[in-house]
Amino acid sequence: MAPSTILFLTLSELGQATVSLAVAHEFLIRSYDVHIGSFAPLETAISKLNIRAASLSSVTNRATFHPLTGPPMIEADPLFNICADSFRVHNIGFRAALNTYKHILPVMAAPWDGPRYMAIYQDCSTLIRTLQPAIVVLDPLFLQAVDACRMLEQRYVALSPNTFKELTIQPRLASLWKYPIVGSGYPYPLPWYLILPNVYLVLRVLLVLMGNPRVRELTAYRTAQGLPSATSAQISQLLNKDKTEVLLPTRWETEIPCYFPDTFTLCGPILRPCGPIAEEEPELASWLGRRPTVLVNLGSHVRYTIDVLKELMEGFRMLLDKRPEVQILWKIKPSSGTTLDDTTLPDNLRTAVAEGQVRVEPWLAVEPICILTSGHVECMVHHGGSNSYHEAIRAGVPQIILPIWLDTYDFALRAEWLGIGIWASRKTAPGVNGPELGQALIRALASGQSESMRHQAQTIATKLGPKDGRVIACEKIISSLTEPCSMKMPQ
Repeated sequence: MAPSTILFLTLSELGQATVSLAVAHEFLIRSYDVHIGSFAPLETAISKLNIRAASLSSVTNRATFHPLTGPPMIEADPLFNICADSFRVHNIGFRAALNTYKHILPVMAAPWDGPRYMAIYQDCSTLIRTLQPAIVVLDPLFLQAVDACRMLEQRYVALSPNTFKELTIQPRLASLWKYPIVGSGYPYPLPWYLILPNVYLVLRVLLVLMGNPRVRELTAYRTAQGLPSATSAQISQLLNKDKTEVLLPTRWETEIPCYFPDTFTLCGPILRPCGPIAEEEPELASWLGRRPTVLVNLGSHVRYTIDVLKELMEGFRMLLDKRPEVQILWKIKPSSGTTLDDTTLPDNLRTAVAEGQVRVEPWLAVEPICILTSGHVECMVHHGGSNSYHEAIRAGVPQIILPIWLDTYDFALRAEWLGIGIWASRKTAPGVNGPELGQALIRALASGQSESMRHQAQTIATKLGPKDGRVIACEKIISSLTEPCSMKMPQ
């Protein structure tokens, strides 16, 4: 019998695509016929996926990459540039949130104009008609893929790195009065004096999604092409009207208290596989084994100015002075077209590198989870991305978070709520202040609070159980293939 065909349709930004790559690996090693439709930048990651699968002697099949027409989301509009000026992405608070919704949200809601949107939609539709997959696994934020499946009445499940706040509306209007609106940086639980500002910001988001000229123009174009409006499609998803199965990397143990519909499967961290660090990268394993290590990985989009590097190193120096036996592994991605040698590093960082207390790498040779589970990492410093948050969760490692935009502030709040991390730039976000960072590092690694934070992180990791989230997601998708298809066109 020919293996079942599984088609993944995902955005190419790794923050969104990593969960798809992880689950695709599970299907490959189970001998399914795996196809991945995405934009050109993801091709390299799919090649690595195939190499990883091929390293398992029993795996002979490969994932087939299908490039989609047009630019990826992050390149679709010059305004959609989240790497602008390092950490200076958007501030927090009422006025900053309003400004973010006005200028950033419309571009996120409609990154492509009408013709480009439809070209990508047609590519997704053609792939479905040609491959006739048993099921499509898609990113619910990839609306062209959602449209194609619904219009063709194709069975699909949604696989997302996002959380309840982005994917479902909470009962009893709790999204208005209980949970801080995305991008605000408001605390959780929401204090009484911020409820009205929060309600207003939620309404502003709805007005932007429904009434912004950019969104209205795309809606009109979609309607003319026979598609439902983008806003109605998004609201249909939030209300879960068509009972779509949704797979998430979260668990009750890793979330703030909230509601999930019955159709949501909480898989736990959905991460790409890796072997022991000693097998994957022996030299790095040897270096990690010298001392307790802090891993600094601020995501693929952050670019550093020399002033930001100085502030970060000032904070790291405070920790190193307190605990001189600690070392720091720091990923500093150079600007496009340059190498790390071309990057201007401040004197305090160069000195720390020369003294062997800091190791700077332009990219990590292995998956971060491989480093985090080496047994030598005591803390991870990251930007608050979903994948980074869940990597640290799986490894049972405390987190120091320097959030820079939108949902990264939410993950900083989660870490603090759970007692497994610290938002280390609360006074200066999205910027960073050396002393504030240093105090957070000392609290996490050299204070009376350190042991309780480490214990809580390890306790949560233990509660996740031995089965990886990607395995749970894969098995859930396979089980759904035996269930009757209840696909209905949205009204």
